[in-house]
Amino acid sequence: MFSQLKKIHNFKACDIPFTSVTVFNDGADIRRTLKVKLESGLNEVIIENMTKDIVAKSMRIEGRGEAIIHNIQFCEKSSKLQQNSSEKVDEHEEESKKIRLEKEAIEDEQKVWKRLLAILEEIAVRVGSSMSHQRDSKEEISSLAFNDESLTNVAKFFNFYETNCMDTYQKLREANEKIRILDEKLKKLNPEDSSKQKCEKSSRNINVLLESIKEELVEIDICYQVKSANWYPTYEIRFDSDSTQGNTMKLNYYGKIEQNTGEDWIDAPLVISTARPSIDGTIPKLGTKIAFLNQPSQPVFGVTRPVKAGPKGGIFGNATSPNVFGSATNSGAFSSTTSSRSYEDCLQRVAPPLVFGLTKVAPAIAGDTVVSTVFKIERPATIPSDSGEHRVMITSINMQPTMHHETIPSKSSNVFLSASVLNSSLFPLIAGEASIYLNNSFIAKSDLKAVSPNERFVFSLGIDHAVKVDYKPALEFSEQVGTIAKWSSITHEQKIIIKNTKDERILLTVNEHVPKTNDEKIKINLISPVLDAEAAEGAESHCNADTPPPGARLNSAHNLEWTVEVGPHQESELLVKWSVEYPIEATVKFREQF
Repeated sequence: MFSQLKKIHNFKACDIPFTSVTVFNDGADIRRTLKVKLESGLNEVIIENMTKDIVAKSMRIEGRGEAIIHNIQFCEKSSKLQQNSSEKVDEHEEESKKIRLEKEAIEDEQKVWKRLLAILEEIAVRVGSSMSHQRDSKEEISSLAFNDESLTNVAKFFNFYETNCMDTYQKLREANEKIRILDEKLKKLNPEDSSKQKCEKSSRNINVLLESIKEELVEIDICYQVKSANWYPTYEIRFDSDSTQGNTMKLNYYGKIEQNTGEDWIDAPLVISTARPSIDGTIPKLGTKIAFLNQPSQPVFGVTRPVKAGPKGGIFGNATSPNVFGSATNSGAFSSTTSSRSYEDCLQRVAPPLVFGLTKVAPAIAGDTVVSTVFKIERPATIPSDSGEHRVMITSINMQPTMHHETIPSKSSNVFLSASVLNSSLFPLIAGEASIYLNNSFIAKSDLKAVSPNERFVFSLGIDHAVKVDYKPALEFSEQVGTIAKWSSITHEQKIIIKNTKDERILLTVNEHVPKTNDEKIKINLISPVLDAEAAEGAESHCNADTPPPGARLNSAHNLEWTVEVGPHQESELLVKWSVEYPIEATVKFREQF
């Protein structure tokens, strides 16, 4: 009885405004809010033409008002046109086949007529040639004598040539017209277009059955996820060295959004998130690493047979083979890795959907959840479904950089300028591409690594041509040392001259090789510079400081990092000197290892 009296309310999905759109790296969570006036009794709200990209199992309905939700259904129905389209497609394919055969027959005739024209042209050329030049008797067409008979023959040939050529050209024109008409028929009967039309005629609806004890205006939230959407961060780093306040820097933080979900996000309140719902949050297991001596197996009868891998899985099913040391494999429908599990299967394994009302945000605010960061965009934005890049501003941060120069003179004579900056904002910087501008001039693109709040990061501003490095030719001295046991010794000297033509003091770090060995028979001594004890102790922590402290130290790669201050319009000379001692009967070679 109730089903006959229920009130039907029809709405199109595209007419329902967005409450929020949360974009992930591999999908999006959509929330639309619908206001509907319910009548007393049963009411059925039908939301028509949902996007084809919807993940059916992600759909959820929430409501506000005095009403009870009895049932929610997601229906994908076929139209009458779709039900009858298979027969029509078969008919179209049969007719298209006949048209293609007819077209191929006409094209074969065209080939014959074109060959006939080519032969006539060839004969005409030879006849004309024989009239103007004397030829040898061995040629195919002999010279013609200019008499009445020969002229009559020439006239007959040209009449024959004209008639046949005009006839053939007319046949080719008629054939081209027939092919054009057949091509138009094929376009109308294209099975691909019919199949496409068939797919487009399927209808995806959401049916919500509610009961209200009285007439009531209620709000219904339609929440669902789509797959064909993603975002990634980009940055603009604008550095100003001409400011009266010294060196200043502004970092513009953007999110680039792409989507091809089949629905345009018009004036949508955007939230972008680093969450990946498809990732398994289980910590991997770490096995025991065993050291053993490798004993090569003895071949049987002189032949070693490869062991064939057994079928995957065990007795009780297709279990995944364990990885070495228990390493885990990412999975999920939205993940770039291959997996047999779908996103819907993973929904039960991850945290429940994000409740937007509980997210505390300010204008373009970054918020941390348990496993992700979310950014709320200050102004609503329109993102059409066109797979194009659409940039939205997350925030703009003013920063105070500290400048530092660095060079590797053995590799390049250029001196590179870098800026060390502390991220004093509440926004975590996600790894992405950065465009760097110096005094409003574009200088380079760089990859910015992930930076947490209150963490320092360094980026390059390119080459500073006002600072020059002169890398002198190296000097090497060989000698024998020792009284009882003789040793060979090589002393290596390298002079490096730094010239600062700027009007300000600079801090520069020179990176230079100091050999390293694991052989007890080789001894390496660093003679110059003398390592700074304080600098050596701070070698691991100087990256967290504004700039590295002046002094010499060996880094983790056993390379010399020598930081010096050079005054304006001054130069500094550095001497790197080390020696290598080894047995006299041996030879030492060097190789660079990364």
